[in-house]
Amino acid sequence: MTDSLLAPPWLLLLAGALLVGLAFGAIAGATRYCNMGAVSDWVLTGDLGRMRAWLLSIAVAVAGVAILEFAGVFDLDQTRVNYRAAHFPWLRYLLGGLLFGIGMVLAGGCTTKTLVNIGQGDLKSLWAYVVVGLTAALLLYWPEARWFVDQTLAWPGLSLESVGVSHQDLGALAAGAGGDMGLSGWRLAVGLLAAGALVTWLWRMDQARRMRRTDVIGGLGIGLVITAGWLWTGSATGQRLMNEASLAFQPPAGTGTQSLSFVAPAAEAFRLASDPALAWVTFGLIAMGGVILGAAGWALLRRRFRWQAFTSWPQFATYTAGGALMGSGGIIAMGCSVGQGLSGSSTLALGSLLALGTIVLGAFLALKTLLYRALYPESRPHLTACALLADLRLIPRRCHPFRDETPSGERPAGCSR
Repeated sequence: MTDSLLAPPWLLLLAGALLVGLAFGAIAGATRYCNMGAVSDWVLTGDLGRMRAWLLSIAVAVAGVAILEFAGVFDLDQTRVNYRAAHFPWLRYLLGGLLFGIGMVLAGGCTTKTLVNIGQGDLKSLWAYVVVGLTAALLLYWPEARWFVDQTLAWPGLSLESVGVSHQDLGALAAGAGGDMGLSGWRLAVGLLAAGALVTWLWRMDQARRMRRTDVIGGLGIGLVITAGWLWTGSATGQRLMNEASLAFQPPAGTGTQSLSFVAPAAEAFRLASDPALAWVTFGLIAMGGVILGAAGWALLRRRFRWQAFTSWPQFATYTAGGALMGSGGIIAMGCSVGQGLSGSSTLALGSLLALGTIVLGAFLALKTLLYRALYPESRPHLTACALLADLRLIPRRCHPFRDETPSGERPAGCSR
């Protein structure tokens, strides 16, 4: 077969990716949906609105995946990013998540917000995403770096197959513990239970303040878009299109069941730029472009499109460092706050949930550090470290050096150095 036979099925699959991306970008732009914003609102002001939207989107995606997979619409045991792999490289999830969480604070937003900002005219975010792509491409396509990530960082991992479990998702772990429902039954039960428990917790989280309409719309919409990504690539139609495209002389890259993720596609953009060919145009790359276009369309419709640029060299350096940390963290953790925090978490993979937790932890530590350095610029670094330990409840709260009683940043009496 000739390469020209690649076009019709692959272009149809990419058209679906564009629609998924457009919907994601428009919803995120309209509702201010942002993973980093969710953490910053919680840490800096105590506002849980966007955090509840993020958790609601996870609950919707988890329920959607559980129901559709039980119905046999798709199978997520074999996905492009093998979220449910039996090998559990815990160090990759921990290190990558922390790096990404810190990076998204320095870059002024997660990959979702970065793409939305690009669509709204923010050149700072454009540069940060360029750095994300360069860093990710280095780790993906430079053989020595790829070996280090895939071998060295994955070495201290756990093999669940050694205990008779073939997948790392919570449903498979529950099925391995025993029961008569079978794997599909356990996955449905665990998925619906997890989604229901999460929604119930969100409802009871702050009964005095109901969720804002925009947060509800954002959470529901983003969760449904993540499910739509799985549905389009994992359904019989999506699988048929990919199988037909694979028969071409130069099969397309990036095939496989997948939903949204925004770090690897940034690297794929550089590969496409170096070798323009339809085979290098991936689902993730087109979805990424769709997010930018969706956000741009909403901004233009609401007259909120504004060109923004760097105002100082320190700001440029901060965004550059943030982009590098997001790119490296996203590759090491095998996903970003969307790739692992939404797509991966929707499969209830243990590694995705761990990566999600460390992304939040990294952002929490970065935000708190920047806050303390701004409020107490004369304090010594070890006092900031002490404050972070107290915030994490790893040392007694009374040892917090930046309490109201000690605004000077001195160590409280009775706490050892």
